[in-house]
Amino acid sequence: MTDTVENHAAPRHPGRILGGWLLVLICSLCIYDTLLYASLKKETWSQARTSALIAAENLRLKIAVGIRLGKTLERYRGLNTLLRQAAESAQLPLAALDTQGRLIVAQQDFPPDALPKPSFLSETKDVLEWEDEQSLTLFLAVRGRDNALAGHIAVSLQRAPLDAALWQAFQRQLAAQAVFILTGVLVLGWLLGMGRISQPPRTARSIRFHCMAVFLLVLTANGISALLTVSSSYTASLLQDAGRTGALLSHDLQRLVRAGVPLERMGSVDAYLANIEAAHDGAIALAILTPDGRLAAGSPLDDAQLLPEKKIFFLQDVHTLHEENAAHTSGWRLLVSLVRAPWLAYLRAAALDLLTVLAVALIFMMELFHLLTRGVPVLRAAEKVSASPAERTITLMRPLAFFMLFAMDMSISFIPLRMAELMPVGHAQHDMLLGLPISAEMGMTGLGVLLAGVWIHRQGARPSLTAGLAMIGLGYLGSMLAFSPWQFVVARALAGFGYGLALLTAQACTVKAGLLADMFAGVYAGSLCGSALGAMLAEHFGYTQVFLFSTLILLCLLPLPCLFLQKDLPLEEEKPASRIDVRQIAALLTDRRFLAFTLLSLIPSAMLCVGFLNYLLPIYLKDTGAAQSDIGRVYMLNCLLVIYSGPLLTRLVVRAASLTAMVCVAGLVSALGLLALAILPPLTASVLGAVFIGLATGLNIPAQSEYLLRLERAQAIGVSQSMSLLDALQRIGQILGPLAAGTLLTFMSLENAAWMVCFIMSGISLLFLPMGRLPKKPAAEGL
Repeated sequence: MTDTVENHAAPRHPGRILGGWLLVLICSLCIYDTLLYASLKKETWSQARTSALIAAENLRLKIAVGIRLGKTLERYRGLNTLLRQAAESAQLPLAALDTQGRLIVAQQDFPPDALPKPSFLSETKDVLEWEDEQSLTLFLAVRGRDNALAGHIAVSLQRAPLDAALWQAFQRQLAAQAVFILTGVLVLGWLLGMGRISQPPRTARSIRFHCMAVFLLVLTANGISALLTVSSSYTASLLQDAGRTGALLSHDLQRLVRAGVPLERMGSVDAYLANIEAAHDGAIALAILTPDGRLAAGSPLDDAQLLPEKKIFFLQDVHTLHEENAAHTSGWRLLVSLVRAPWLAYLRAAALDLLTVLAVALIFMMELFHLLTRGVPVLRAAEKVSASPAERTITLMRPLAFFMLFAMDMSISFIPLRMAELMPVGHAQHDMLLGLPISAEMGMTGLGVLLAGVWIHRQGARPSLTAGLAMIGLGYLGSMLAFSPWQFVVARALAGFGYGLALLTAQACTVKAGLLADMFAGVYAGSLCGSALGAMLAEHFGYTQVFLFSTLILLCLLPLPCLFLQKDLPLEEEKPASRIDVRQIAALLTDRRFLAFTLLSLIPSAMLCVGFLNYLLPIYLKDTGAAQSDIGRVYMLNCLLVIYSGPLLTRLVVRAASLTAMVCVAGLVSALGLLALAILPPLTASVLGAVFIGLATGLNIPAQSEYLLRLERAQAIGVSQSMSLLDALQRIGQILGPLAAGTLLTFMSLENAAWMVCFIMSGISLLFLPMGRLPKKPAAEGL
């Protein structure tokens, strides 16, 4: 099969390559555009909501004084004037409601359909949100004596103006994007020789280089354009809200001075301005400046910490009441500035999303190239009945494995977080039960692997692969629809069982052709892309929508086994080795080296890997306020290290003088990941932890396999049986890892648990050196 692949390394139809290239490019840009638009919309609405909340809160505070003195909201003198002034300053529709939700007075064309049913308004909650297709309305409770409800202040945000302004800015980005796509198509078409009389010879390497280079240039140009759009739109949104906030504050300051309180003597102004800044999450800075430019109140930030854009509100009317020379005092002003750090943080997040999508898209492009260079020639040959069923099967497996893992691992960064949403608050075993879906999935994967072998032997590959994909899809559909913790656990178990069936079937189909590593390259590439992209989608659209997206991808994969695999396709197998019997099991259990390997290395490393990555990492980062997309990028980094450090570390293991030392080093590297959690800040600790665990995994894969095959008792039962035993023992560790991590967090803090596991892992790794030392092999014997 390797020769077949090489013979078809350069497809003869550049049009198909260009079409596939364009398809991946458009899909990549659509995904990024969706994330970009959702991010911009989220931030725009967040800033607008903050301004609306400040406007309603200011009005409520003004009214609350009279209400506590015994006035009613219905008979509040001057309510209409206060409401009009606040609505004009904030440029938002405001209304006052009675305790039953009936309208008392409204300003700025407050929409009648923004009022909810009376049953919606609560007696106990101070802030309520009512959202429909046209608007978002906030209701702030006004309380009188004895904290009794006296009514509500309502402020409405209309969707149409905000969405129209956002879409207008985004259309410019789409226009630029169309130009980039057209330019890329023309350039790549020319490089591939389309439209030229004499076409230059093309090799697979040159085609791959041209596709990747043009693809990278188009996405880079689009990314720069997108960042400019993000910058301008986000800045415009901040300036609009700064203007609303400044108008409200300048009006309030003038009202206070008219009441006889000079600006120089307002001792609480600093705290008042700081509260407003905190409501905007530090995105704006407020300062009151004297006529000569000195800071009278507010944030003492220098120009290096602020953006050039700002809003200035002159407090002229204030000083005519207290100074004879009004012209001298008209320089008092309220300065509303945009803070540079949050603005840069938002652009950084957008840039990281761009780089992540770029990395995912490049991997998609590589998989498409593999499909075109390997699959299309085989499919053409199949149409002429010159391709064997085995060739068609192998052609399917790598893209199938890629998209299967892509769909599955889109949710890897939030499985315990979704479980936490379904768990009742205050449950006694809360932390331990959060790991139950992961353990159930790992355990059922092992069971699926065991049953798949029997099924394939009796009925071939098509039924087991089809059933596996169907069960994974049902598991993800159940994960989306689950509304209780136990339903979620069952759904994850079903997905795990299906994965076990599908994975072993894919292995059985590719192992005879010597393309098992090629299939697993698709597995790791799909996992890498899915973990990163799924986290970004979850951040903007929620966990259930990601489960739905995964289900749709798996549903698209379901017909492939029926199309590409013959129902009675025989899978050629080696003569099966004799089954392991009780005597051999007893011999293994009494072997000191095997027990040391199992209890001091194999199971602990599997527990630590799954317990850290699948359970602890998402919970820890989420608790520290990290964005879901950042959690996904940490997973992506870990997967990259496992993939690209694997070959180097494998060569290191092969050349090592002591396999025992290599296994010990892997355990010590894992312990460093826990040490980082104990002593470093959250995000830095998580990144370093993922790096150390990734390196340890890349070292453990060859070191543990080679070590087990060097044991005399393992050699006696055969290579295949030994590797099956290795997989089964790892499954035990993967099941126990999340449960053990949850149990530790139930009884101690994360730092103490990290220190304890770090010492335990270091201790048992060092103990493995004398306990698992292998006898020296003869000089002529090779690995």
